Amino acid sequence: MQTSEQSVFSEAEQAALAAIVGQIIPASQEFDVPGADDPEILADILISGAHLRDRLAVALAEVDLEARDRAAMAAEFRKAFAQEAELIQILTAQCYYRDARVMRALKLDVRPPFPVGYVQEPSDFSLLDPVIQRGEIYRKVP
Repeated sequence: MQTSEQSVFSEAEQAALAAIVGQIIPASQEFDVPGADDPEILADILISGAHLRDRLAVALAEVDLEARDRAAMAAEFRKAFAQEAELIQILTAQCYYRDARVMRALKLDVRPPFPVGYVQEPSDFSLLDPVIQRGEIYRKVP
């Protein structure tokens, strides 16, 4: 795992990112899941988002880490840096739902879909017969 010294994000950028992702997905004691600012999830965000650092650097520099109202800070960030906020939101969701604790809380298997795979019911391909009998309904390109 990448430590903060190895990250392409500076310590200030990491703190800003933690403040933002903690507002995107806060921890929930009710469901016993960590927030996106959890150290393990944040480490995944830093690793997975390393290629976005140049696109996010200016926006992250503007995050007010001293703000008492983190929700208002996040709302202002989203308003001022909509594209960057969207990138961070997508990255946060991807990394958050890779975390084993989150998957267990959702009662999902913590495993890749392959090689174990999922059982799929056999299909009735005779349902496609009317489509096949209809023939081609497109114009072939010469």
